[in-house]
This record gives sequence, structure tokens and C-alpha cells, in this order.
Amino acid sequence: MIRGSRKLSSYALIVILLLTILIAVLVRALFIQKRPELVELRRRTPVLGTYATYVVIAQEESADNILGAMDSLARHLDFELGVFSQGEVSLFNKRGYACISEMSIDLRHLLEVSFLIASVTDSLFDPSIGALVNVWGFPHDPHLPDSISIENALFVSGLENLATSGDTIRLNPGVLLDFGAIAKGYTADRVFDLAVERGANGVLVEIGGEIRCGSDPETERIWRLAVRNPRLDEIQEMIILENGAVATSGDYESCIFENGSRFCHILDPRTGYPQTGAASVTVVAERSVIADALATAIAVGGTDIASSVPDSLFSLIIVIMEDEDGNLTEWRRGEV
Repeated sequence: MIRGSRKLSSYALIVILLLTILIAVLVRALFIQKRPELVELRRRTPVLGTYATYVVIAQEESADNILGAMDSLARHLDFELGVFSQGEVSLFNKRGYACISEMSIDLRHLLEVSFLIASVTDSLFDPSIGALVNVWGFPHDPHLPDSISIENALFVSGLENLATSGDTIRLNPGVLLDFGAIAKGYTADRVFDLAVERGANGVLVEIGGEIRCGSDPETERIWRLAVRNPRLDEIQEMIILENGAVATSGDYESCIFENGSRFCHILDPRTGYPQTGAASVTVVAERSVIADALATAIAVGGTDIASSVPDSLFSLIIVIMEDEDGNLTEWRRGEV
């Protein structure tokens, strides 16, 4: 009698186990059937003096709202971080001082990244050269200035012209902060993060060549990102990423020609003149703000600076140089 009860109990456990598995399979099947379909939407819009492209993979009912939120945030940052608006950076420049405790998270982060990249690039990344940028007229009225104007602008350029006293950062007279070399990368990161917070399963943000992209493990979107040849209208290289950032700085993006010489918008804070270190620099990193700043500094310092950047800040650096005969050579460090 006892043996029969034990046998019946074993059969009952097996039945219960089979029923549990069957219910789990049915529930999963119903969930998969009812799961909202994902759509891929994109939008292209002017911002930060260039064009931004947003790509969102999300549930159909929320994708358009996510794109709208991304666009709104980019425009907000454009206003607050712009030199010529009435936003936070513009007011900082006009007053000549700002309280750290009253700064936005955005401005504090830009300053932190700026000091970090300056420290690892011999100060070749420098957001305090706004006066020098104005002398050259970039981006709206680029022209070749006289040497005296350049010398005067250099005198009020350099991070040593920023002084911190307690909770206050002060600018020496004439100093202008200009985050144009990092704002697009920073905005790409912020817009990307917002889209993910709003429920996007995959996102790509491209602002003037600075890219931040990624997707969740279930979506597994692979992004193919083209690096342009700096002298020809063709692709130099294709970078394949699941998650990360790519930034490219080139002497072809905004430049003028005088007496057969090219003068680009990337200025060397040591000389006051446009850089001649590279035709283009592409940096792959975890975040676009870092890639953007590094690409600018390496464009000025060339392979010497590219060789000294800490490994922790990037995964790949590509420097394309042009010799006097117009021949291009490529230098690489790292891999994706």
C-alpha cells in the first residue's frame, strides 16, 4: 500500500511538471504574438550649424514621439552651448565668470571633458580659443586675418586664462569659450541617451559627422559607418559597430584657399593658424564627446599626439596624412 502511494505521487509530480512546461510555452507564445512590432524611423534636421540625422528602432506607437524628443533636446543644447545665442555659454562669456554650483550639468560635463582631453593632448584641444576662431571668421565668414590680429587673439587664448576661486570660474578679459569642437559629439551622446531612456530598442545619432549608435541585445542591430576619403568623393573605410561612437575631423569640412594654400577651420592653439597635421582623423570610442575632442586634438598634433593618447579613451584611431605631392598615407592605432 505504501509503495503504491509513492508510485502515484511520482506520476503526479511528472504530470505537474509537464503541465508547468506546457503553460510556460503557451504564455511565451502568446507574449510573442502580442508583442508590438518594431519600426525603424529616421529624421534629418538642421542643428548646431550643420545637419543631424536621427534613426530610431522602437515600438510603432512611440517611435515618432521619441524622434520629436530627440530633436527638441538637440535644439535646446544648440541654444545653451552656442557662442552666438543668448544661452548659458554666451552669458558666461559676456559676464566673464560663472558659479560652478549654478552651472547646468551639460556645461559642467563639457568643461570636465575639455580639461581631461587637454591634459592628455598637450593642450591641443582647447575650448578657450573663441577669440582666435572669431578672427578667422569660422564658420560664417572665413577669411585670412593679418598676423597682428592672430597674435592678439592668441594672447587671450589658452586654458591658463581660466581661474577657479572657490565656487567661481573666471575668464581673463577678452577670453571667449567656444565648444564648437566638442558640442556636436556631446549632443549626439545626450540625444542617444534620451532615446534609450524613452524606450528605443536601437538608435543612431549623426551630427555633422559625429556619430553615436547602439541597440539592445534583442534587437542586435549592426551599424555600418562610412569614413570619407578626405580628398575624393568616395568611402575610405567602413567601420562596423554594435555600440559606440565615431568622430571624424578633417581639413576639408570648412576651409578657404589663399594663394594655393588650404586654411581649414581646425586651429592650432600653439600658432594661431589652421592645423597642418592631418587631412583627416577618425576616432572610435565609447562615447562621441570623447571621440570628437580627441579627433580635433589629433588633427592638430598628428601621429605624435595619436601615439600618446591613453588606450582607455578609444578603441581605434585612423590618421590620414597628405604629403607635398598630394599622396595620402594612413596611420592606425587600435582596432574595433
